[in-house]
Amino acid sequence: MWRKLLTVLACVLLVSVTAAADRSVTFVVHGSTEIIAAYEELFRRFTEETGIEVEIMVSGAQQAKWEQVLVHVAGNNSPDIVSGVSTEFGEFAMNGLLRPLDDLIARDGMDMSVLVPPFVEALQFQGEQFLLPYGSSLLAMMYNRDHFSRAGVTDPPVQWNTPDWTYDQFVDNAKKLTLRDGEGNTTQWGISGLFWDSWITLPYPWGGAWVTDDLATWRGTDPEVVAALQAFQDLIHQERVMTSAYGTSGFTNGSGSMGGVGTWALQTLAQTPDINWSFMPWFRVKEHAQAAIFPIGYGILSTSTNQENAWKLIKWLTWNEEANLAYATAAGAIPSHIANLQAWRDYWESVFPFEINTQVAIDQAVSHAAIIQVRKSPAFWTINPIMTDTSYSVIHNQKPAETALREVADQIQALLEQAAP
Repeated sequence: MWRKLLTVLACVLLVSVTAAADRSVTFVVHGSTEIIAAYEELFRRFTEETGIEVEIMVSGAQQAKWEQVLVHVAGNNSPDIVSGVSTEFGEFAMNGLLRPLDDLIARDGMDMSVLVPPFVEALQFQGEQFLLPYGSSLLAMMYNRDHFSRAGVTDPPVQWNTPDWTYDQFVDNAKKLTLRDGEGNTTQWGISGLFWDSWITLPYPWGGAWVTDDLATWRGTDPEVVAALQAFQDLIHQERVMTSAYGTSGFTNGSGSMGGVGTWALQTLAQTPDINWSFMPWFRVKEHAQAAIFPIGYGILSTSTNQENAWKLIKWLTWNEEANLAYATAAGAIPSHIANLQAWRDYWESVFPFEINTQVAIDQAVSHAAIIQVRKSPAFWTINPIMTDTSYSVIHNQKPAETALREVADQIQALLEQAAP
C-alpha cells in the first residue's frame, strides 16, 4: 500500500509556501489519551509564546500513522509534522515525503552539540538530517532485587563493560534464579522471557547487525547474529531458564528475575509497587557491550504548505530545555537535550521508593547504543513477517538458528537490493 501511495505522491507533491505567522500547524502523532492530553497542554504554552496554534491529528500505531499521512497528502490535505518517528523513516526520506532539515538548522545557527549524538545520528539518512530527536526509548536490562536476595545471588554491576559481567555469568545467574516445585513446574524464571522488542533488537548485544549501513547487504547469517538467535533457543529448551513469552510482561508480573524491558514500561512498573527492581547493564559478549535504543523524533513533510511554522514548533520542542523535557517525559523517552538527562534521572528516581540506577540506562543511550538500521530500508515491512516467522521457528525449537537464517537469506537479500537507495 505504502509504495503505491508514494508513487501517486510523486505526482502531487506541493510547492512549499511560507504561511502567515498565525497559521496553525497540524501535528500527527500516536499515543494514549493521557499522552495526547500532555501534548495539548505543552502546545498551549507554545501558542502563548508564539501565537501559532497547533492542531493534533491522532493516529494509530506507527505503520497506521504513515498510512493516514499518505492518504491526507494524496488528497492535497497535507499535515505539517509527523511525530513519534523512529528509524522507519528511510522510505519516506528516499521518496521525498520528508524534508531535510539541514538548511534550517544552519540558517538559524542551531547548536546540534547540545543533543545526545546517537539520537541525532540515528535520524540521519545519506548524510542529511531528516528528523530532530526529542529523545529515545531503549531496550533496557532490569533485575528483581528480591529474587536475587532470596537466591543469594550477588547483584549485577552498575558499570557497563565490567569484566566479569559476561553472557556466561548472566546464564549462570539465570540458573540460580530459576525455581521449580516438587513436580518440576517452574515457579520462577531466571529470565522473564524474550529480552527483545521483536527480532529486530536480537543481535546487538552479541555485536551483530542485520544490515550494512548502506542498507544494501543482509548480515543475517553473520556468526554473531546466528549465535544470538541460537542463544534464545538454548535458554528456553536446553538451559530451561527462560520462558518463550514476551519478557516485559514476565518481569512486570514478578514471574521473572531478569529481563529485557523497554523504558516505555516504566509507568507500568511505577504502578507495580511489589516489584523491587533496578536497571542493570547488558552482559558483555564482545569487548564493548551494547544494546538497542530507539531514537524518536519529528520531521516536516515536504508537502506541508506551512513549513516555517512547523520548523518553529519542532525547533522549540528540541532546543527549549523545558519543552524538550516535558515532551520526552510524556512520550516515555529519555530526552535528547543533554542538559535534561539529569532531570530525567531525578524524575524517575523520585517516582520509585528505591534506587533504580537510572544512570545505567542513560549510559546505554549515550555510550552503548546500537541503532536498528534495518528499519530504514523500504523493504523492512516485507522483511518483518519473514523474520518474525524465522525467529519463532527457532524459539519454538523447530530448527537450529543457522539453518533457519540461511533459508531466508537469499530472499531477504533480494528484497534489500530492490529497495536499496
